[in-house]
Amino acid sequence: MNILFLSSEATGLIKTGGLADVARALPLALRQKGHDVRLVLPNYLSIARTKNYSTAVSSLGVLMGDTELFCAVQQTELERLTGYLIEYNDFFLRSHPYEDVGGNPHPDNGERFGFFCKAALQLCLAENFIPDIIHVNDWQGALACLYLRKYRTTYPEFAKTRSLLTIHNGGYQGHCSASAKSFLEIGDDWFHPAGFEDHGQINLLKGGLRAADQLNAVSVGYAEELKTPLGGHGLHESYEARKEVFSGILNGCEYEVWNPANDPYLTSNYDLGNLSGKFECKSALQAEMGLPEAPEVPLIGIVSRLTGQKGFDFSLPAIAKVLSEQVQFAILGSGERWIVEEITRLSEMNPEKLQFHDGYNEALAHRIEAGSDFFLMPSLYEPCGLNQMYSLRYGTLPIVRAVGGLRDTVWENDTSGGNGTGFVFTEPNADDTLGAIKRGIDCFTNDHASFENRIKLGMRQRFSWENTATQYENIYTKALKTPIN
Repeated sequence: MNILFLSSEATGLIKTGGLADVARALPLALRQKGHDVRLVLPNYLSIARTKNYSTAVSSLGVLMGDTELFCAVQQTELERLTGYLIEYNDFFLRSHPYEDVGGNPHPDNGERFGFFCKAALQLCLAENFIPDIIHVNDWQGALACLYLRKYRTTYPEFAKTRSLLTIHNGGYQGHCSASAKSFLEIGDDWFHPAGFEDHGQINLLKGGLRAADQLNAVSVGYAEELKTPLGGHGLHESYEARKEVFSGILNGCEYEVWNPANDPYLTSNYDLGNLSGKFECKSALQAEMGLPEAPEVPLIGIVSRLTGQKGFDFSLPAIAKVLSEQVQFAILGSGERWIVEEITRLSEMNPEKLQFHDGYNEALAHRIEAGSDFFLMPSLYEPCGLNQMYSLRYGTLPIVRAVGGLRDTVWENDTSGGNGTGFVFTEPNADDTLGAIKRGIDCFTNDHASFENRIKLGMRQRFSWENTATQYENIYTKALKTPIN
C-alpha cells in the first residue's frame, strides 16, 4: 500500500510526547512489511535549524478559502523512511510546536494545522504519490479527513483513497474560533453539533471523528473508555456514533531500545535467565539517587510528566502515608508546580526514603526502570502507556490503575487466581492506590516465590511493533473496503 502518515511530531525530528515515538516506530514497522510510507511534518524552527534536508518542492500552492498560500516542501530521511517537511515560516518557524513561551496554545493553531493538512494533500499531487491510506493523528491531522472528502470529488486520483484518524490523547481537541471557518473551508454542511461545531466554536478533533473513514485509539481499553461519559473528554457521543468504524490498537514497545540485556545506560546488564545484574542496578540506583543502599527495602520508581492526568492528586497522599513503612521512592519528572513542590516537600521530610530529580534524563529513566522493584503508574487516564511495558521487560512490577492501555497490559491475578504481572487498583483515590502499593510491598517482603514468579511472567510479555503494524494493516484493508459515508 501507499501510506501517507501525517504527524505533528516524530522522534528523530521533534518530540514533545509519546505521539513522536509512534510516528517514527509505526511507519518504520510498516515499511519493513513492504509498504511505501511517507511521513509528513511541519518544518518547525528546531528542525529548520539542522538544515538536514533537501528541497522536494520549491513552491507549492495551497488554497485556503479565498487565499492561496505558497510553501516549500523539504525532504529528509529518517532511518530509510522518507519524510517531508512543510515549510511555511509564518506558521511553523516558532520555538514550540503548539504553545507560546507562556505555555498557552498559539491562537492560530487551527489555521496552522489546517494549512498543514491541506498542504500534505497538495504534496501528493506534486510528487505524484497517490496514497491508498492517509493516516492522521490527533486534532492536528483531523482536517485532512475533511479535505480528503473534497479531493475525492475534485481529483479522480483520490477516488479510492481512505483515511484513518488515530486518537493518542482525546483530552486535547484543537479548539479554535469559529471565525476561522472560511479559511479552513468548514462550510455549514460541516459546522454543526454532529461535525466541527462545539458550543459555537470549532473543535477539530470532534469534526475529524465524523469525517474520517476509520477511527482507532491507541489501546482497546482506551477505545472503550472514550465511548463513556466519564472517559470521553466530552465527546463520548461522537465516538459512540462512529462505533462501527472505531477500534483499539495497542502501541508497540521498542525493545531494541528498552532491553536490560544490552541497555548501555545500566551499571550491569541482565535478562530472564540471570537476574543478578538487576540487584546490582538497584544498589547503583540507590547510590545515584542518594538513598541508603538497602537490598531488603522495596524500591518504587516513578518516571512521569507531573500532571493531573498522571494521578498525582490521589497518589501523593498515598505516597505520604506509605512512607511510614520500610520503603523507598526514586522519582524523575517535571511538570505542574504544585506537584513538584509537594514531592520536594516529601523528599525533604523523608530524605532516606524518597529522592526526586526535577526534570528529565533519558539515562536515569532507564536506570530507574532497571533498579526499581516496582514502578508506580496511577494514571487518571492513560491512552496506552509505555513505561509499564518497559517495566515488565526490566523485571520491575508495575503498580497501575486499571485504565486504558494499563488495563490491557498489566494484571494482578489470572482467571484462576494465579500470579499476574503487577498490582492493579480501580478507583482514583488515595485508599485504593495505597492498597495496591501495600499489596506489592507485602509480596516483596513476605512471599518471595510469588514476587519472583510475577517478575518472570512480566519479562516474558512482548508488545511488538511488528504485531501492532499487522493490526494497522487490517484496519487499512477495512478502510479501503468501507463505502464513503
